[in-house]
Amino acid sequence: MSRKLAGLIRMGKNAFTKMDYPRAERHLKEALEGGAEYPDIHYTLGLIDHQRGNYRQAVERFEKAVSLHPEYTEALLSMSITLNDMGLYEDARSAYDRASMVLTRQGVAPERNMVRGRIANLHKELGELYLALGQHDEAIFEYRKALSVAPSYPDLRVRLVAALREAGRADQAMSEVETFLSESPGNAAALVQKGILLYLAGNRAKARGAWEEALDRDPFNKVVQVYLNTLNREQSAD
Repeated sequence: MSRKLAGLIRMGKNAFTKMDYPRAERHLKEALEGGAEYPDIHYTLGLIDHQRGNYRQAVERFEKAVSLHPEYTEALLSMSITLNDMGLYEDARSAYDRASMVLTRQGVAPERNMVRGRIANLHKELGELYLALGQHDEAIFEYRKALSVAPSYPDLRVRLVAALREAGRADQAMSEVETFLSESPGNAAALVQKGILLYLAGNRAKARGAWEEALDRDPFNKVVQVYLNTLNREQSAD
């Protein structure tokens, strides 16, 4: 590679790091035109397209990167996330599965892989979409997949509890939240979910206890304050 091409690539990547996307795109495209057909250049241009909302172009860039480097997991994962943003969920899952196969072949443990957070977030995003559509089983499946990749992410546990509750699986939801609290005592978000489950079960006294503990842990949590105010109004009406 010539010094000129190396300089263009270096300037392009530096500009991308500084979020100067127009300059990054200009330098990297010039490098491509000069013959620097490298997968990471296509990948970076794909990220720029994604940032701009040019999802179809981004997917084409990621596909080109993968065609040049079939085990480019970052490109596969970014492709999956972009396809998900486009509403192409089956294609997104296919790209994700390809990335998972590469990681498996490489013998990389998900918990030690640098992209585990992105994988977990992809499952979480899919779970949120399924939940919004009222497809509770699919949402629960995605949240469990996210937790299998990143079991230490507390927000995933909370979302799983909420999904189980919305699916009418109160017993499973309570089991999950109790397990969560045994591992992370005093977690405010988990205590909020526990209070909701207790309230729905008709146990207002224990619900109050859970919410008061949550408020003690997170004094500025307005949601908990609303729940406690509701209990106070109900108690006054009795």
